Amino acid sequence: GESVVLIDTNTEACRQAEAEGLRVFVSSALNTAVLEEAGLASMGTFLAMTNNGEVNFVLAQRAVEEFDPPRVYAVFPRDSQGQQHSASPQKIAQAFSPDLPIKVWNQYVDEGKVKLGVTTLKPEGLGFQQAHLQALIRAGELVPILLSRDSRLEVMPASEEWRSGDRIIYLLHDPRPVLLKRLSGASQATRLSVERLPEVEEIPLTKGQPGKILDVVPTESKPDKVSDKQAKVG
Repeated sequence: GESVVLIDTNTEACRQAEAEGLRVFVSSALNTAVLEEAGLASMGTFLAMTNNGEVNFVLAQRAVEEFDPPRVYAVFPRDSQGQQHSASPQKIAQAFSPDLPIKVWNQYVDEGKVKLGVTTLKPEGLGFQQAHLQALIRAGELVPILLSRDSRLEVMPASEEWRSGDRIIYLLHDPRPVLLKRLSGASQATRLSVERLPEVEEIPLTKGQPGKILDVVPTESKPDKVSDKQAKVG
């Protein structure tokens, strides 16, 4: 796998990432010297995901101009006509999903109001799975963050067309109050577990009659431990 480096002006975020074993730089990614020291010239992926979409786009442009890594992603808004940023070069891909409210999702993560899930797209009921996931994305309840395909794990491009066999790793909004989570036995650990979540897996599949449930997708899986921290360079 590739090494991961976090560049952030937030000292506390860097401290937490360092505690998870990541290399960190408490600095702005606009600093070319810091990008060079972080090893961007030999990195395969650059991801800009601050709370400011316009800043993210500028950071991605700088990375392309100075280092030209193979894959460059940024979280940035579409314009009022619904088209991607007109100045976006072909090299920069919009990350995760269009019009992602990144500040809101960063707050969810900070407050522990997320679950980390994984789902596999199957040939049977593929259209229902895709429609269900897209509905959750449009409702602001789910953000696809990583795509596993052909033994490769990459940042999820917003424009990616999903296929049968794809494994999608995502964040799901969990608005339950902290007290309710404790009563239900939820862990207070900062490390999230990748799970197959029923909110995503149990998809009613209709046959002939609207509203008639034909089947649901099974939810069996053992959780794998991963960090809830997301790095910008990797």
